[in-house]
Amino acid sequence: MKLKSIIAVLALALAIMLVAACSSDEEPAPAPVEASAIEQPRVVSAEAFVVPLQEADLAFEVGGRVVSIPDEVKEGEWVEPGQLLAQLDSSAQEATVAEVEAGVAQAEASVSQAAASAAQAAAMLAEAEAGLAKVKADPTDEDIALLQANLARAEARLAEVAAGPTGEDIAQAQAAVRSAQARLNEVLAEARPEDLEAASARLLQTQTDVRKAQADYDRVRYGNTPDVQTVGSVLEKATLAYEAAQADYDKLVNGATAEQIATAKAGVAEAEAALAKVQAGATAEQIGQAQADVAAAEANLNKLLVGATDEDIAIAEAGVDTAGANLETVKAQVAAAQSGLAAAQAQLASAQVQLGKTQLSAPFAGQISSLNIDVGEIVQPGVPVIALGDTTGWQIETDDLTEIDVVDVQIGAEVEISVDALPGTAFKGQVVRVTPKSETKAGDVTYTVLIDITDGDTSRLHWGMTTFVDIEADSGIAR
Repeated sequence: MKLKSIIAVLALALAIMLVAACSSDEEPAPAPVEASAIEQPRVVSAEAFVVPLQEADLAFEVGGRVVSIPDEVKEGEWVEPGQLLAQLDSSAQEATVAEVEAGVAQAEASVSQAAASAAQAAAMLAEAEAGLAKVKADPTDEDIALLQANLARAEARLAEVAAGPTGEDIAQAQAAVRSAQARLNEVLAEARPEDLEAASARLLQTQTDVRKAQADYDRVRYGNTPDVQTVGSVLEKATLAYEAAQADYDKLVNGATAEQIATAKAGVAEAEAALAKVQAGATAEQIGQAQADVAAAEANLNKLLVGATDEDIAIAEAGVDTAGANLETVKAQVAAAQSGLAAAQAQLASAQVQLGKTQLSAPFAGQISSLNIDVGEIVQPGVPVIALGDTTGWQIETDDLTEIDVVDVQIGAEVEISVDALPGTAFKGQVVRVTPKSETKAGDVTYTVLIDITDGDTSRLHWGMTTFVDIEADSGIAR
């Protein structure tokens, strides 16, 4: 039985004794009432503490040296979910991530290369299968007509080569020689007086036209834009005509250049060589080549008409088998490359997780109640360094209920709460959780009970304040 319950029973017994003593002289005392018949308050009492709605002792998953703590991370400060609280030296983890990222890039390149090889192998297989189908198929009318046309062209070419040059061919070649010679004579000939006189007259006329156009332009150059454009166009044409006349005159005066003479002589030599070739007719080599072309065209046509031999089909089938085997090999290479990429990506994910473990972040919004690290310290994994609690609201927690007490406590039970630091201030609450498993405290088997505060001014409560709770029991007389 808890202390408060014992005090209540003793007080009740003392009151009964005083009443009996006072009435002993006047009236006979009433029949005594047995203490066991008085119904005791049905409560379970325990010491408890004020706790935040949510709390956590935060620790790094890995060890290392603390390199930074944000200025806003201080005891009593409020932090938001995901906010960085402390950072360990992450140089080793960052180097690992960079190394693994390079491996991922290489694996991706291998997958791309293997996929390209697979596409090429698939195309080769399709080509081999199409070739086999073509070998086995009967020739179409279009195929026959095409090879017949090839044979006809080859025979016509052979006939042409064997017949030698025609009179028309020789005449065309001779005409080309005469034309080239005339061009050479024209280049070598000196200018005639009448040509010089005519060229000089044209040059003088164009000079006059330029001067007149320039004078007209000077007169209107600062006038209306349309007039300026029109006169300017006339001046430009006159200038071009003058430059052309000057070039013709200079050419007549100076005669042909060495380069022009050499070009004209080369044209004559080329035309004479072409004439000699035409007059000589086809060589034995040319006739032999034409005959070989005819034979090849005939062989192709005959092969098409006869159809594929067993050997042709076997060769085509072997090509299909080879291409198919190559495709399967490349597919295996693709699968291996993809497996390598998946492994590299898994390594990257693991490395990034390890990098993330060098940061300690707030798991929920709350107030920092204690900060037990400084920059430069070495921390060990799993050792709490920051305590965080959601102090926007308060609950009451007790771990003082024995196994005898807890059997009468149910979820939803009403609770009377008193706070040592706030005498005379009453709170009401309700049980919201009872731990299913016990723990040993000072040799006793105890259970933890969590209570929501349902009534009372909680603004003056602080984390860890001592309270006393009377929990409504489910049945039986309070112990």
